[in-house]
Amino acid sequence: MKKTGWFCTYTPVELIHAANTIPYGIRNDSKAEHEDVLLGDSMCSYVRSCMGGALTNAYDDLSGVVIAHSCECMRRLSDGWAFRQNQIKPKLIHILDIPKIVTESSIKFFAGSLKRLKNDLENEYGPISDESIFESIEKYKTTRILFTQVEDMRKNIDSAVTGLEVEELVNDYFAMPVEVFNEKLKKFIDEKKDLKSDDLKPRIMIAGGPGNKSLIKAIEEAGALCVCENMCTGSRAFAGTYGDEKDPFELLARLYLEKNPCPRMLGEKSRYKTDELPRLINDYKVDGIIYFSMKFCANMQMDWALLKNHTDIDIPMKVIEGDISSEINEREVYSFVKRLKKRKKKNES
Repeated sequence: MKKTGWFCTYTPVELIHAANTIPYGIRNDSKAEHEDVLLGDSMCSYVRSCMGGALTNAYDDLSGVVIAHSCECMRRLSDGWAFRQNQIKPKLIHILDIPKIVTESSIKFFAGSLKRLKNDLENEYGPISDESIFESIEKYKTTRILFTQVEDMRKNIDSAVTGLEVEELVNDYFAMPVEVFNEKLKKFIDEKKDLKSDDLKPRIMIAGGPGNKSLIKAIEEAGALCVCENMCTGSRAFAGTYGDEKDPFELLARLYLEKNPCPRMLGEKSRYKTDELPRLINDYKVDGIIYFSMKFCANMQMDWALLKNHTDIDIPMKVIEGDISSEINEREVYSFVKRLKKRKKKNES
């Protein structure tokens, strides 16, 4: 079965699935970021990794890609990909325009963008009916319901679900057919729902955009537990509330634009996260927050400043800056976890 790559969690994968192709999330490091000779060192490591991977044939098994214009770095990725299209195997390249604000007008605009995406997918893969889109929507709705059950288990103070286990699930979601992934989620829930942990470690939330594959491992090896990943490689990939729109494009446009926002969003949606953070802290019983900020990402840097200066919370927060390709500074992580352990012990005494 053919696969179509996507890069941003504002990409409605339901349309890709409805085209009878597997949506393949390009999230992990290609290990070829230094092969990117087009975009320059001032681009974030995620974009350079994607471009380097394309130039070194890492995505040759894909039949196409949908590149979301989620930020200026991603726009430059689309420019570089199109410029070297004769050297890159995936034939289809679609640039998806995504609004930065959420209004009725922007939702209608995004619905129009999705119709253009559908047209390009049809030219490559064949006709896509509204019925097939709604069938795909139902399958991904099941995914969101099941993943919410996993997240609900993590809210329990004695949860046996680890951050590393959820990270593996998210990685599988990006790579697997949704039908296979849903069965894996069901099995995971059945195995974990009656298990309890009596090791009450400091509970950490990770926030930001795309994550680093070493971060959760470093946190849990330091003696803490990741209980929430409020980021693009975490719960944000499964966020969204379904409306009752009869038009599938308007339904998907509202679902994706109105979800838990990433750092790119502006207007009222950018202030949503300052209101949402205290609720997440309370629901997941969080002891501390690590914000992972990717180097050269202005959106993440501004997002961190917003959370730090305009959120009234009384738990420790720490920013860790890095690349998706580099190892995490474990000393910073261990120091923060040690601080949380002392604080937790003091509060319990």
